[in-house]
Amino acid sequence: MVYGFYPGCAYKTEAVYKESVEAVNRMIGLSMPHIDDWNCCGATSIFSLDQADALTLTGRIFALAEKQGMDTIVTTCNACYTTLRKGHKLLKADSGLVDRINEHLSTQGLTIGNLPPVRHLLEVYYHDIDETVWTQKRSGTFKPMKIASYYGCQFSRPWGDIDDPEQPQMMDRFLARLGYTVVDHSAKTLCCGASHFITYEKDCLKLNERIMGEIRRKGAQAISAMCPLCQINLDAVQEKLKGPPIPVPYFTQLAGLALGLSPQVLGISKLLVPLKV
Repeated sequence: MVYGFYPGCAYKTEAVYKESVEAVNRMIGLSMPHIDDWNCCGATSIFSLDQADALTLTGRIFALAEKQGMDTIVTTCNACYTTLRKGHKLLKADSGLVDRINEHLSTQGLTIGNLPPVRHLLEVYYHDIDETVWTQKRSGTFKPMKIASYYGCQFSRPWGDIDDPEQPQMMDRFLARLGYTVVDHSAKTLCCGASHFITYEKDCLKLNERIMGEIRRKGAQAISAMCPLCQINLDAVQEKLKGPPIPVPYFTQLAGLALGLSPQVLGISKLLVPLKV
């Protein structure tokens, strides 16, 4: 299995995520070369503007991965994940559409043949990495915490094929595998507003207040995030909300701590709300 990593635009500028992904992958021996010359996927908004442009963007990523001998595309961003999956679904269902997109791509010497599947890194960690890798490498100095998983609205929905669409469990089970105490709550898939926070801050504050309030009531010590937009919204919004702050590390940072990696290597100090380890 050759994993082709699609970083996406948000990951490219989000050092906290990048540092922890690379550190954990080195620790567990997971090879995940970047797709060379990757482009923006267009995020979820592109399909509502121009489907042909959207499929050209996503189609180019599929063509690059295939040309570079990659079997599977892996991403760490929920918006990239759902956008690429939507492109995959539309292209796979319509060979004529593939032909039209290939006409656009032919000017770059690219063509879509086989469409590699799209997966989130969480899915790879949970399903493809043997459970014993996580348990046997667990640090003797590991200090378990009470963690609330936050999936956001674009991981398990609209697909509903790899987890429960409303009450997903994959991250909960992965964190439990690492040795954390998982806090169940009802805000796992509530939308944080994503990039709308820039233009609709007042409305998005209400969304985040609802998420944070539910998690506080359940007594979590930290919130595990899996998407750059979700993480920065939940982390940055807390200075404008009432109540005690809760750190929002990535699931990869929590994995690294469980494996005994240093907080410095994992970028823990770059979180806006400090995580005490």
